[in-house]
Amino acid sequence: MAKVTDWVIGAHMGILFGVLNQLALAALALGLIVATLLGYRMWWLRRPRDARGLRFGRPAPRGSWRRLPWQAMVAVVAVTVVVGWFVPMLGVTLVGFLVVDAVIGAARSRS
Repeated sequence: MAKVTDWVIGAHMGILFGVLNQLALAALALGLIVATLLGYRMWWLRRPRDARGLRFGRPAPRGSWRRLPWQAMVAVVAVTVVVGWFVPMLGVTLVGFLVVDAVIGAARSRS
């Protein structure tokens, strides 16, 4: 595990394969920048233009997950748990999001 960690750190820093690794990292960084800018451009071109200002899109109806086949639900939950375990900051944020969503859903069903 220590050797694999050393390789991953070297790849991340751009020293594992020299100039080729640095060029690949630069291309990845430029790709992320371009994707981000194009996402903002796409939103800007498709934004609501009515008098009420900017609005969010309509969310999926509550309970949509329940209509999935059970095999797909098991796969989604398994992948989510594995990713949350290996990327703890994402896992903690996801749990927080699910708690807030459950509280909002409970509050809406009572009213």
